[in-house]
Amino acid sequence: MAEYTISSANLNVIEGNLRTMANQIQRLANNVDSVNGMVNTVDNKVNFLSSSLNQLTEEFRLFVEESKRIAILSDAKQNVVMLEQEIEKEFGYYDKVRKHTVGIIQATDINVVRKETIANATEELMISAPRYWLAPALIALSAWLSDNKELAERALKEAMRRDDEKTSLLFCLISRRAGRLDGSLTWLERYFAMQDPTKMERKVIVVLDAFACGLFGGDSRGICADKIRAWLEELSERVGFVEAQRDQWSKAILGKTATVSDNEFPYLHQNSPTWESLKKVLSWAKTHNDIYLYFSSIFNMRVENVTSVAAKIDDLLDSLVTNYDSEELPIRQQLRKNRLIIEEQGDAARADARFEAEASSYEAYEDFSQHLTSIALAPQSSNALVATQKLAISLSKDWILNAYEDITVKSRSEVPLDIEIKISEWTGITRDGSNELELQQSLNEYVDVLRDKALSSIKWFKPNVIIAIIVALIISVLGLATVFVPLLAIAAVGIYIFSEKSKASKNMESTKSQMEDFRKKSLEILNATLAEVVDFRRLYDEKDAEYIKVVDFLQELKPEQYITAVDSQKIRQVI
Repeated sequence: MAEYTISSANLNVIEGNLRTMANQIQRLANNVDSVNGMVNTVDNKVNFLSSSLNQLTEEFRLFVEESKRIAILSDAKQNVVMLEQEIEKEFGYYDKVRKHTVGIIQATDINVVRKETIANATEELMISAPRYWLAPALIALSAWLSDNKELAERALKEAMRRDDEKTSLLFCLISRRAGRLDGSLTWLERYFAMQDPTKMERKVIVVLDAFACGLFGGDSRGICADKIRAWLEELSERVGFVEAQRDQWSKAILGKTATVSDNEFPYLHQNSPTWESLKKVLSWAKTHNDIYLYFSSIFNMRVENVTSVAAKIDDLLDSLVTNYDSEELPIRQQLRKNRLIIEEQGDAARADARFEAEASSYEAYEDFSQHLTSIALAPQSSNALVATQKLAISLSKDWILNAYEDITVKSRSEVPLDIEIKISEWTGITRDGSNELELQQSLNEYVDVLRDKALSSIKWFKPNVIIAIIVALIISVLGLATVFVPLLAIAAVGIYIFSEKSKASKNMESTKSQMEDFRKKSLEILNATLAEVVDFRRLYDEKDAEYIKVVDFLQELKPEQYITAVDSQKIRQVI
């Protein structure tokens, strides 16, 4: 076999190639590290972009909601202007008749206008208002003042043909104003005889005003009191009536539900999936005191004494002649809804809730119980007096209590027993924050698992190290003729392995530090959230306990306490 010799020059070339190869291996390893760093950087940027996108999405949602609110508010303001113009155009002459009615009644009191002037004014209005019941009623009033019995009877007959109930009520109040109580009671009896408790027009509110204020001599004959009792008894006999009242009052009471801001419990808001349920039940618990203040403020209002009864006659007459008729109801309903939207600054949901609670006040016909609800909840929309509102609430107290108790029982049943807490991907459950140590331990264990998982992923013995070792072995085999080549290869690999171990060690220390920071922050969030759980339970119990104030207050109400009894002789003295 032929022998081959390797010259010194050839070894130098090989050694140079090996050094070049070692450098390239080191460069390759550095490139691999660089790529890993770039991948981590990209991951961080993706996380940052995701967070920024979520924030931008939330800001855009808030912007859209605000734009929608402003648009709704702007539309409501425009609608109010257009509806007021439409009312003026279609029913402006009604207002003219109403104003003349009040003016003529007041002028008659002080006798400063000639009877001929009154007659001419009313005849002109009769011509300009061919459908309105008040025009012939004014003719009858004018004829009555002029002792023209024949004209008075003809005009009165026409007024009753157009609207018998309102005409009867008008002359009931006018007779009462003139001190003719017998005539007033005669008209009142006629008015009540026409009433159907299942289908009443809203003008019954005016009668309740008169009744509650003692305008008929304290109801000495018991006409109003007996009739009201009969109406309620008749209604109560209807199947489903009690349930309907409960539902009606439930809807009205829920419209007064208090609001709870997310800022009141920021940690629960951010870290508890149970927050929406907690928020809902706390809203109702806070409502107890609001409802108590609502009712108590009404009953704390002063009711005028007998010396002010005469002044109330004008108010009642004004209510009768100035309240809009059924023809106007649809437009008035739209007007009220848009005004509520303006009051709520474009919040259509809250405006709708308020409108639904008041909507019954705009119906042409309702049963007597609905009128009581309208007076109790929205007296301003029906011009009811505070005395009437007190009477309406006291008459409705059983329905109110039934609805109020049902809502409270339902709300209490929805109070979450367990409150869930979520921090990152860790979840825990507490009831009152008393298991703080247990939750802290669970959170620590969660962080430990995360830390161990992160540390286990940090390895120095990676594919590039394996490649370097393999290359070194190859070089060692090829470099058997000299000891320097294997030594150089082994040294290069050793240096590279040492470098990789150092980097891995630094990464592990950095990861440990980051995980400890995460642990500390997570525990702080947990402790703060548990503190809010304690505060929530305390606040809920405190607010929920105010429920009994409402119940006690309503149970003590008695209708007869809110009927002003005024004797006829005293009324004549103040007229």
